[in-house]
Amino acid sequence: MNSPSAMFVGGLVRIAQGFIAVAPTLLVGLLIAGILRYYLGRDGTRRLFGGDSLRSLPQSWLIGMLLPVCSIGVLPILIQMRRSGVKPGALSAFALSAPLFNPLSLLYGLTLSRPLVIILFAVGSLIIVTALGLLWDALDRRKHAEEATPASDSGDLSLIGPRRLAAMVVQMSHDATGIPMALTLLALLGLGLLAVVLPYGAMQHSVERDDPFAPLTMLFVAVPVYATPMLAMSQLGMMFQHANSPGAAFTLLILGTGMNLATPYWFGKHYGWKAAATWMTGLLLIVLCISYGINKPLVPPGVEPAGHTHAFDIYANPIAPNQANLWAKAKEAVDKHLDIAGSIAVGFVALLAMVGLILRGLGIDEARLVTTAPEPTEAAPPRGFDILVPRGVIGATMLAGLVALSVVACYAYYPSPEECLEEIALARSECLSAANSGDKDHALFWLPVWEEWSRRLEVGAFLRRGELRRYQSMQGYLIRKKLELLEHELEHDPYEPEEVKAVVRGIFATNSRWVQSFRDPS
Repeated sequence: MNSPSAMFVGGLVRIAQGFIAVAPTLLVGLLIAGILRYYLGRDGTRRLFGGDSLRSLPQSWLIGMLLPVCSIGVLPILIQMRRSGVKPGALSAFALSAPLFNPLSLLYGLTLSRPLVIILFAVGSLIIVTALGLLWDALDRRKHAEEATPASDSGDLSLIGPRRLAAMVVQMSHDATGIPMALTLLALLGLGLLAVVLPYGAMQHSVERDDPFAPLTMLFVAVPVYATPMLAMSQLGMMFQHANSPGAAFTLLILGTGMNLATPYWFGKHYGWKAAATWMTGLLLIVLCISYGINKPLVPPGVEPAGHTHAFDIYANPIAPNQANLWAKAKEAVDKHLDIAGSIAVGFVALLAMVGLILRGLGIDEARLVTTAPEPTEAAPPRGFDILVPRGVIGATMLAGLVALSVVACYAYYPSPEECLEEIALARSECLSAANSGDKDHALFWLPVWEEWSRRLEVGAFLRRGELRRYQSMQGYLIRKKLELLEHELEHDPYEPEEVKAVVRGIFATNSRWVQSFRDPS
């Protein structure tokens, strides 16, 4: 059992790790919200999400699945969608679908288990999203007062130029120190609370395949959880490798990835606590029913339960009992999560927040940059770099841009097999040399890096060659199983150097066949 000080420090560590994870998608959410407000405008945003038509729900979740955002990064976009008068049902569909799946996470997920499982999970999530959207629209029959938006809607044309671009940047800065940031901290608070409640290693023997309460247990854990789509997909893969409960995996995906503590709070504040409670109850019941319905049919054949898993260590307290130096351990745990992308994203968020504080202190409002610019007419055409663009063109450009961005992001995040093999060679050298020399911490640092690149290798090969041969897939499965065995040996107490070296020798043989399968085009 952790001491009170370890609980507190562990909670701060989880909040800090969560902020590092959310920073990139939070920036995307702030950017998309600014584009909706100052480029599409009120009417353009409503049309983009289907307006009052029957296609509003499927159109909302389709757009959501193209955006690389998480359950926190979607919050600034929800705020702007509400300002534009988008129906609450479409808001609900977008709020849940956008964090669940995107092209990056779907491709990653297809390498983790049987493709049919991921496809069924995606279909199940869309059923839930649509049902809850219809429920929201049924509950929300009264009209809500709508917030004022900048006077930028002039017919079917939109004025774009330097002033509007500056206004969008100012809004992003204000949001970085306003309601979106407050909601972000509320969402991350769930991770801190879990770290306080769940002691170190508390989830390693939970949600086993034969445990009838596994989906229900995961239900209580997943509600306060914040997880990025990529993290959830990797956890799903670990659950299937260890033969954990498929129903618990589905619950974690929908509730842990699709929402956080701030999601029901935001809906309750703007649409009524009774309606939000009904929506939340419906969500939990639907997820629980589907989880128990798929729990037995989706059990992977031929995989014996491992009896333990490290998939959920990220939600328990990171501080082990009787830890000597709490703050040193906390710093080490945070540093492990602070990669290059996370550092850059956190820096940009901090910069926006600093600019936002300065602008708030000076009383500069983004709307003034737009309203002080005279609207163009036939007698007074646009001046300088300002131009008039039909809103339909802006909306179509956004959709085409999202598709193009998704394609580019997939090829960038999943490089060619040759590049992946170079990165794997570096991670393999660092990991195995450290393991042989007894440097456990260094080996444990590079081991997940090696495993991550093994997944990206498979997806990169599939994107460029149009197939992933069964032999390649099987060799990848074997190398990851041996990496897992190495992890267990490194963490074994007492440490046994000879056992570790024996596992390392076995990895070399498997690695040679695995690497050759991707270098050989036949």
